[in-house]
Amino acid sequence: MRLGEYVYELKGVSQVYKKGKTMVTANNDISLTIREGEILGVLGPNGAGKSTLIKQMVGQLKPTKGQVLFCGEDVIKNTRHVSGMVAYYAQEPHVLSALKVHEALSFTGRLRGMPASEAEKQAKELLEQFDMADVRNKLLKQLSGGQKRLIGIGTALIGRSPVLIFDEPTNELDPKKRRLVWNLIQERNREGATIILVTHNVLEAEQVVDRAAVINHGRLLAIDHIATLKQKVDQRLKFELTTENGRRAEAAAALHHYGIVQESGENRLLLLVEKNAAGRVLEYIIDHTELPILEYAVVPPSLEDVYFHIDDLAMKEVSAS
Repeated sequence: MRLGEYVYELKGVSQVYKKGKTMVTANNDISLTIREGEILGVLGPNGAGKSTLIKQMVGQLKPTKGQVLFCGEDVIKNTRHVSGMVAYYAQEPHVLSALKVHEALSFTGRLRGMPASEAEKQAKELLEQFDMADVRNKLLKQLSGGQKRLIGIGTALIGRSPVLIFDEPTNELDPKKRRLVWNLIQERNREGATIILVTHNVLEAEQVVDRAAVINHGRLLAIDHIATLKQKVDQRLKFELTTENGRRAEAAAALHHYGIVQESGENRLLLLVEKNAAGRVLEYIIDHTELPILEYAVVPPSLEDVYFHIDDLAMKEVSAS
């Protein structure tokens, strides 16, 4: 099914609500487009405004200002059209909790217009992929948090909707199940689905998304392809350092004037430096053999590094205003 060049167009979208006597801005003047067939990652910490934005996109929340268009049509005026085309996973399928596991999946498929036999078939396949065939007759509310999350993801996948929205899909999942979920999402994308992926797990998202939208403080801070963000936003290199036991602080103090030092483990440090300073850092480490550094490696910035850099710039703008 062809959706057109732009699946979503957001134009100056804002959301303001009253909390006690205070007016709170959940998101502020957000404009972006999402193309058919891409995977867009919406990145940001808890409370950044990500979930508010998604609720506006699926028609659950009318923007205070601005407009959300889905395939060229206003979402609020055409919520049925959106619900028929968009499968939305909202972290936990509360409305389905009284159903058995296989019913939650197959009934969702039926609601999307699938024949009963096909819905049952896809439900069975998903349960086998999730390694959950043995709980098919359990009530959803009896499952663990991770199992509920997998079934919730299954309700988004069943029926092969052309647009899928996932809100923090891999929370509470072990590494094996997280990898499975990412594989299923990428498989659906290869079949033609447009994916919007909301997450604060920047490291995992980098392996999956085509473009990233960074949101915090209710604002869209940046949106672009991953490689472009790395090139345009953060020209720094990252040193990964392993220190002697108990001497991490000493190493950090010796290196802090070269760039930003972050603790990444009990005896591990990250040092972010401008590219033109990398040579001086290497010379300093090599020449000063008394430094408590056992190992070091130089790597290009990850999406997580870019994310923190973008957020640091935004915080400086807020402080200066």
